[in-house]
Amino acid sequence: MSEKGSKGLREMTTGCALAGFLMPILVMIVLIVLGAEMTIASLAALFVMIGFCMFMGFKWERLDAAMAEGVRQVATAAMIMLLVGCMVAAWISSGTIPTLLYYGMKIITPKLFLPICFIVPAFMAICTGTSWGSISTIGVVLCGMAAGLGIPVGMAAGAVISGAFFGDKTSPLSDTTLRPASACEVPLFKHIASMWYTTLPGTLICLVLYTVLGLKASGNIDVAAVNELSNGLTANFHISPLHIIPVALVLILSVRQAPTLLAFGTGIGSGIVWSMIFQGRGFMENLDYIMNGFSIESGMESLDGLLNRGGFSSMLSLVGIMLILGMLSGLFSESHVLTVLVNKLSKKLNTPGTILAGVWLSSLIICVIGGQYVAVTIPAVAFKDVCDEMDINRAVLSRTLGDVGVMIAALIPWNAWVIGYGVVLGGITVNEFIPYTFLPMLCPI
Repeated sequence: MSEKGSKGLREMTTGCALAGFLMPILVMIVLIVLGAEMTIASLAALFVMIGFCMFMGFKWERLDAAMAEGVRQVATAAMIMLLVGCMVAAWISSGTIPTLLYYGMKIITPKLFLPICFIVPAFMAICTGTSWGSISTIGVVLCGMAAGLGIPVGMAAGAVISGAFFGDKTSPLSDTTLRPASACEVPLFKHIASMWYTTLPGTLICLVLYTVLGLKASGNIDVAAVNELSNGLTANFHISPLHIIPVALVLILSVRQAPTLLAFGTGIGSGIVWSMIFQGRGFMENLDYIMNGFSIESGMESLDGLLNRGGFSSMLSLVGIMLILGMLSGLFSESHVLTVLVNKLSKKLNTPGTILAGVWLSSLIICVIGGQYVAVTIPAVAFKDVCDEMDINRAVLSRTLGDVGVMIAALIPWNAWVIGYGVVLGGITVNEFIPYTFLPMLCPI
């Protein structure tokens, strides 16, 4: 270690930066492998990073401010996650999700079900500019249908997430499309056009894979069980096309670029009203569902398992993880650990191939712990000038950051959003759907 600088801070050498980056990640991975909960593993990583920063000479006041800033950056996302849990419960109580499940099982061909799970969320995400909105609305319905049809929910969830990320990555309304374009100072539609070089081949491969998997999975469908589930839905809920209106309201607001909190709040409010009018449930009963999740005892285990979920409380542990990781991200930013590593890497590269490999690698490493935002912005700042010097079009840089920094986030098992996908899409684990989330794997390749 070098001597302390004039401001009382040790010099952030490459070795120090590497240690500061690796130690929290290794602690997190080891604890997860040993069976610790993600919340505890991320909390341990946070304390390791605090210890590292204090060793480097950072005063507690600066660390406290950095963690507070990290929490501020994820606060809106955390609130959205809570609202999604509330909205799922409200839409089950209102009959919205049961109606969509009922009609979907009557209309959709099981053999084409998995490709549909990719295409429909992709279209919705392009229109609305949000993968999370697509996953938490039509994705919930499609995964519910998968459970009813006897198709592995993990397969359906992987297809849904892949489709949603396709739309989120290429929609001009999406912040994850705008972010790499703005960070690299590339015109938005030039960036989108560049994205098609990797997104289109990946999409075609995905459709082939999901079609093959769907043909295989549909051969195990129990028609009698599907009919029994449909009868159970009509016996316990009022089924009508009118119940699709709450979904339509959320989609219309999203397309019109209304604030996400307003759109989801409207979805919850309309769900409560519909539940009171059409299902005969009381106002306080609905408030209990919104807090604790929908609950029914229909006498059909398959139906109860499909519908008894959602609620504010179902998202609390995920929000806790998100806040902890936000604090950790704030410490990474304050200590400049990632910036030092990326800058060091960029200076070692001197050919177009190695530069783009460096962009790919640095974005991947940063995304593993820092999330999408820093995985795009830090490499963009570090490599922009280098790409200009080597005559590499900046749209290639922005495309690479979109392929890696944006898409890989869907595959990180300790990412709070990824865990949240499993909770919302049927209470499945990350191990069940990540192997089938093909597009985020294919685009970086």
